[in-house]
Amino acid sequence: MKIKKSAFYIFMMIFSFHSSAFAEPSVADIQYRAQQGQPVAQYHLGMMLLSGEQGVVKNYEQAFKWLTAADQNGSVGAKYSLGMMYYTGTGVEKDAKHAFDYFTKAAAKGHAKAQYNLGVLYDRGEGTAQNYVQAFEWFSRAAEQGYPPAEYNLAQLYKKGHGVSQSNEQALKWYTKSAEHGESDAQYNLAQMYLNGEGTPKNPQLAKKWFQQAANAGDIDAKEMLKSLE
Repeated sequence: MKIKKSAFYIFMMIFSFHSSAFAEPSVADIQYRAQQGQPVAQYHLGMMLLSGEQGVVKNYEQAFKWLTAADQNGSVGAKYSLGMMYYTGTGVEKDAKHAFDYFTKAAAKGHAKAQYNLGVLYDRGEGTAQNYVQAFEWFSRAAEQGYPPAEYNLAQLYKKGHGVSQSNEQALKWYTKSAEHGESDAQYNLAQMYLNGEGTPKNPQLAKKWFQQAANAGDIDAKEMLKSLE
C-alpha cells in the first residue's frame, strides 16, 4: 500500500488582505486609526504594507512595525503574521525560533493556522525540540476547528502512531474529514484504506469514489490506481 507522504508543510498564504472590520475604509482612514492606536487598524495596515494591496506600496520594514504594534495591543492575527515573516524571512532575518514563539502565542489564542504551523514545527523539530506528542496536540486543536491540512496531518500521526497510539480507525476518521474538505492526498489515502480494509471493511466502491475525487484534483497516482481497478 502506498500512503502519500505527510503534508507537513507550513501554511504560506498569509499575504492577502481581507477586512470585515471596516466598511470599505480608505487607506488614509486605516492609517489614521492605526496611528490612534487601534489594533485592528494597525494589523490591517501592516498586512497592506506586507501584501501591497489597495494600492499600497510594499514596505516590509513598515509592515513589521505596524504588525508589532498590533501584536503589542493584543492582535492575534498580527502574532501569526509576525511568525510567518520570521519563518519565511520576509523583511526580517529568517528565524525559526522567533517564528515558533509567535506561532505559540497565536495558537494559544485559538488561531487555527498558527496551531497547525506549531504542529509542523514540533513534528520537524524546527525552532524547538522535536516532539510528536506536542505535534499531535496542536494538529488536534486545529483539526477540531475544521482546518483541512491539520485533519490530514492528524490522520497521518494516527496512521504512524507518532505522538499517539496507532489507530487505523482514527486515521480513517480524520482522512475522511480532510478528504471531504478537498485535500487530495487525504482522498487518495482514504481510498487506499477502503481498498485494503484498514480501519474499515473493504469497500471497492468507496475506494473508487475517493480515487476518482483525487484524480479529479490532478493526482497522478490516483489516476493509475483507477486504471488498475478497471
